[in-house]
This record gives sequence, C-alpha cells and structure tokens, in this order.
Amino acid sequence: MNQTKELVDYYFEKKKSGMDFSEIRKELKEKGIQEAQIKNVIKQIDVKTLEHAQTSGKMKPRDLRLIGYALMLIGGGLTFAVYFKMIVLGKFLFAAYGPVIIGYILVVMARRQQNKQA
Repeated sequence: MNQTKELVDYYFEKKKSGMDFSEIRKELKEKGIQEAQIKNVIKQIDVKTLEHAQTSGKMKPRDLRLIGYALMLIGGGLTFAVYFKMIVLGKFLFAAYGPVIIGYILVVMARRQQNKQA
C-alpha cells in the first residue's frame, strides 16, 4: 500500500508536468508491476488530477473576503475624503463608490462559496 502511494505521488507530479497516462502505464509495466496494481495507480492518479484541476484555479473564500473588506475600506476612505473635500473628483464621484460596491460583492461571493462548501 505504501508503495502504491509513493507511485501515485511520483507519477502525479509527472502527470502535472505533461506526461501521458499511456507513458505512465508503459513505465509501470517496465518496472514489473502487476496489471491490477497499475490500474489502481492510474485510477488514483486520475482522481488526484481531477481534484487538483477543480481547486487550482479558484480563490479560497477567506482570500476573497479579505480582498473584499480591503476594497470596502479603501472605498470608504475615498468616500470620506470626497465628502470632506480632501480629494476633488469632480464628475467622477462613482470612483469613490466603486471599490465599496465591488468589495461588498466579493464578500457576498465568499460567503456563498463558503456555504456551498459546508
């Protein structure tokens, strides 16, 4: 079992770097591993690859929430500065509200993702 885990980890790294399943199967046959164990290793590599593909491109809810709060804080500071005439934006008052709105949307998205995962 320990050998299977080591093989899965080793060939998963090779799969991430571009190695094909047929090449992995060929190498395992050359090492003299039984067909049943080869099927098991290939299956586990495939599962691990799919899990990696699902999680690699997404930001975690905690990160989204922190970015959202930071944007809301920046937007709040801009809004404060505009209303007390520290910064003059002229016709571009929406520039002060934009970060607040986008930050709020990110916080809501993070909460929905977190509820979906739970």
